[in-house]
Amino acid sequence: MQDARSPRERKAHSGNRLTLLLLFVVPLLFACSAKPSESEKRAVLAAYREQAYRVYDDAYQSAQLLYEQVDALVNNPSNETLLAARQSWRAARVPYSQTEALRFGHWFVDEWEARVNSWPIDEGFIDYVDDSYLASETNAWARANIIGSDSIAVAGREVPLNYIVFKQLQMFESVADIEAVVVTGFHALEFMLWGQDTHGNARGAGERPWTDFSLEHCTNGKFVAASEKPCRKRGEFLKTVSVLLMRHLQEMREHWGAGEGTPGDRLVRGDIDTGLNRMIFGLSALSAEELAGERMQVALLTHAPEEEQDCFSDDTHNSLWYNAKGIENFYYARYEGYSSFHAPERSLSALAKRYYPELAGELDQAFTQTRVAMQAIREQGESHQQFVDQLIAPDNAAGNALLQSAIDRLQAQARLLNRLARNLGIELMAPAALGTAAQ
Repeated sequence: MQDARSPRERKAHSGNRLTLLLLFVVPLLFACSAKPSESEKRAVLAAYREQAYRVYDDAYQSAQLLYEQVDALVNNPSNETLLAARQSWRAARVPYSQTEALRFGHWFVDEWEARVNSWPIDEGFIDYVDDSYLASETNAWARANIIGSDSIAVAGREVPLNYIVFKQLQMFESVADIEAVVVTGFHALEFMLWGQDTHGNARGAGERPWTDFSLEHCTNGKFVAASEKPCRKRGEFLKTVSVLLMRHLQEMREHWGAGEGTPGDRLVRGDIDTGLNRMIFGLSALSAEELAGERMQVALLTHAPEEEQDCFSDDTHNSLWYNAKGIENFYYARYEGYSSFHAPERSLSALAKRYYPELAGELDQAFTQTRVAMQAIREQGESHQQFVDQLIAPDNAAGNALLQSAIDRLQAQARLLNRLARNLGIELMAPAALGTAAQ
């Protein structure tokens, strides 16, 4: 059919169609090529810094409550005060475990972490152990038992051990230069509150009696002590290490404060891509290398209860859960605790949804799958069905599969975080490669 319009009319109509096409195509092209602005990325880093401060503040407050319960145990030893101190230790682990997503992206956190969360430890260096205790072959102090000994040879001279004091403990760790010589932090406290777990892959945690802290009825486990000295020294050890833990957490909280010149402030004000590298590298490294690898895969491959993180208390299922929750929290800029924090509009998640919606959807799904897998492990422990030392047993195929599923989910989650970094134009590098830039 012949077009009855004049050439002028046909030309005008064609121009209108071109205009309409451009109205649709140009925004689409712009959206495909758009990148996050400097202000958007800096807002993400600002939220990250504030959230870090809030979580460390919670960890510090929880450590204060732990000290109060330790003090009550030392002053009035009983089964009730021992159980209360143990519960307070568990509670203090909840916020701390959610801070660990910060560790691997920042050298100052990674160096500091050794004073609060080193593991595994040679517990025979601290106190009595069972005859079946497997001491580290490379640690000459693995059975030193500073609680039960009157002195210890250090650098060619005998150091008296009549009392347990701050500088003495710090000196032991620095002079020994052995990773398993740990006398400060959460796991030294855990050992003192629970004692050695002698159950292997069978059910049961450490069974230290409350009389190990009693000056009137002093014991060394199943045996009556010759004097009150070891029980007094255990009390000194508990109080000293609890105070040190509070101080260390307070120090780290201040590092993330908003004050001018703090590491947190330098992170927000410094090079944006370096800051985002640190943030995403930390989330990815905890997810794959540390949590899935060191804390789960190693234990699963060796089937060794000593390789589970909270091996004295059998609380590993909670530490794993809150480690994974911390990664998710920092991605979505949210945290539930005494110092709750919610900034979804300034989150890494919001940035991904705004510019890379397909990848953001994959990350949402990955975090959900990880949460489900980790929750399955936690539920086993919380319901007292199976703890991690049973799940990793060589003859527990179902338990092994439960852990392997979580490992796979954590590794997949890390790969997607790495993709997000590449989309942002960042090739992830370990903190050592960045020097002190943005801390």
